[in-house]
Amino acid sequence: MVGALFVAGLAFAQPRITSFTTDGELTWTNYIYRGFYTVEAGSKPAGPWNTLASVVDSDWARTNRITLQVPVTNTPTFYRVAWMLPDPVGVWDYRGYDNQGTLVLTGQLSIPAITLLTSDPPVVYGVEGSWNLQYAGPPTNAFGWLGPQIGTGSFGGTLESHAADLTLIWPTNVRDNNIRLARDLWSNTYTGQWSYIGFGPISAGTFTATRMPSTNLAGQKLNAREVGNSSDNSE
Repeated sequence: MVGALFVAGLAFAQPRITSFTTDGELTWTNYIYRGFYTVEAGSKPAGPWNTLASVVDSDWARTNRITLQVPVTNTPTFYRVAWMLPDPVGVWDYRGYDNQGTLVLTGQLSIPAITLLTSDPPVVYGVEGSWNLQYAGPPTNAFGWLGPQIGTGSFGGTLESHAADLTLIWPTNVRDNNIRLARDLWSNTYTGQWSYIGFGPISAGTFTATRMPSTNLAGQKLNAREVGNSSDNSE
């Protein structure tokens, strides 16, 4: 026997389980452009809950339906899905690469807090923080093409929560001498492209940043709707 339990939840970024098949295929929908979800299981509707999987939906334009294969047992099990609000707060271990994939920058980004700019979808947060980066590339290379991203300084930017898109820009007070980082914030990982916008041609490369362990997210679910399915396949 397969049953379903749907529990009312929050209005924004609300996942909704739409089907659960007898072979363990769990499907839900959401209207976030790109999302990070956790799927949890418990033996009772009130828990306790154990995390089964983390799921990244990086292509909302393709479909807003997300499917996960969960284990099928003869024990009644309840499931819930939660959307995780992208959270950039913390200290990030940073690695920057040139357009050939060579490591050229190492250091840290620090984001102490964010500020809500607009609560109407798409929800946008303001971001401020500081950077401390060192050159790590080949010793024979001139690094002027990297622009002002060696040393220390501050940055500002925005987080578009519906797209998990974090954009950082520094220095914020010079029009033609800016560094821009942009793209995907997934849980404790921030990846994308850096670009140097100066007086000459734009320089660019890729970057990865990992949240330092002391500031890692501890499974905090924000703006998430609890939903669940119960499965009992015993005869």
